[in-house]
Amino acid sequence: MRVFISIDAEGSTGIFKLSQVIPGNPDYDFCRRMMEGDANAAIRGAFSGGALDVLVNDAHNNGDNIRIENLDSRARLISGSAKPLSMMEGISGAFDAVLLLGYHSRKCDRGVIAHTYSYSSMFEVRINGRPVGEAEINGYLAGSFGVPVAFLSGDQYVTENIRSVIPGVRTVDTKRAIGVASSECVHPEVSWKRIEDGVAAALADLKRNPIKPMKDAPYTLEIQFATTAHAALALRLPGSNIAEPTTVRYKADDYMRIYNAFLCMAALSSAFDERA
Repeated sequence: MRVFISIDAEGSTGIFKLSQVIPGNPDYDFCRRMMEGDANAAIRGAFSGGALDVLVNDAHNNGDNIRIENLDSRARLISGSAKPLSMMEGISGAFDAVLLLGYHSRKCDRGVIAHTYSYSSMFEVRINGRPVGEAEINGYLAGSFGVPVAFLSGDQYVTENIRSVIPGVRTVDTKRAIGVASSECVHPEVSWKRIEDGVAAALADLKRNPIKPMKDAPYTLEIQFATTAHAALALRLPGSNIAEPTTVRYKADDYMRIYNAFLCMAALSSAFDERA
């Protein structure tokens, strides 16, 4: 069994406020240690559950959070920015399961540091009319390769949501969100044991009861931006059209085109700086 891990920061063990996940801040080294601990717990669980190969994609910010020397030596690590598939770089049909670690709720939903890809430019992302967060956006990409999401960790809101979307998925709550910048946390060793056991159980479940990969073609992507200026920049993507003053729409049968359109519009819209 081959396992692909995409790990974010905001839903990781012990994280409860934005300053912890931003490089250069005093709390950032704590974030790195927590991400490394979550990743290693999942790697242990994966190998206990029968994995023969584990690939980890450092999917937060510039992809330089996890230090390779602190990672379980049995796994491989993708680091760095400007990755063609962003948070899912490395995914292919050769994998049997996807694990989403440290994920968080979508923008305007409840949960710790809830946002969708951008903290400021994107208000809501919808696929086929349904509001989605990064877990669904990346889960559909895995599904386009025929690979199911078998496990997700994060606060109780993101785990509750993904269970409603993917029947059979295993989840672990790394914290209990109180507000966007507050949570009730357990000790890292407690959280890491839960992740390790949860991943092992998820892979055992997958062998007995396969999870259906996420697919729902044809696809309509709609991104509601924070301002009309962000939307105007996103409209530079060929094939996109305006749905509402701040909402840009893109349609395709192939989810890879949807995913690339999402990344392109995110990049284009980020060029607007209202402080300029």
